[in-house]
Amino acid sequence: MADPSAEAKSFIGSESSLEASGILTVPEEAAILSLCQQFLSCIKNKDPILMKSFLLPSGSACLVRRHRPVHLSLEAVVGRLPLDSKVEMDEQIYNCKVHVDGDLGVAWTPYVFYEDGKLHHTGTNIFNVWKTNEGWKITGVADIAREVDEKNFDPFGEAEEFKKEKHSKKEGAPGA
Repeated sequence: MADPSAEAKSFIGSESSLEASGILTVPEEAAILSLCQQFLSCIKNKDPILMKSFLLPSGSACLVRRHRPVHLSLEAVVGRLPLDSKVEMDEQIYNCKVHVDGDLGVAWTPYVFYEDGKLHHTGTNIFNVWKTNEGWKITGVADIAREVDEKNFDPFGEAEEFKKEKHSKKEGAPGA
């Protein structure tokens, strides 16, 4: 079997140019994902000071709620979290994708959000990050949230799309 990195080198150049272009970045991808997980753990641990330490002060966010975007500073996002509430909150990310180009990175992090152990909503975060002298910092976040109930858990709407597709096939079937 051919070495995929050798094939990539034939298109792009030497291994050192691959590293310089950000293609060989597995340790950086792991560091970015760790940053995202640490940031979100601050919700569960109700630690706004640590949460802010992961941000660039001038960063921004776009939160999509009920199909409407809300634009805020990252500091305002932290400030609006009900961290003084007695409600236990836990945002868990899964099936994440991370891309890196030098000092720039992005993490696509689908999530489920629990309040007091019950599924409250789902969504996806997109973290934009920049590598500083102190390590990776979050420069921006886009976040979409969808309210759900546990009986109809379908975070990405695939079930509804499947129902539509199945229904249209029945209508087009012979004898229908």
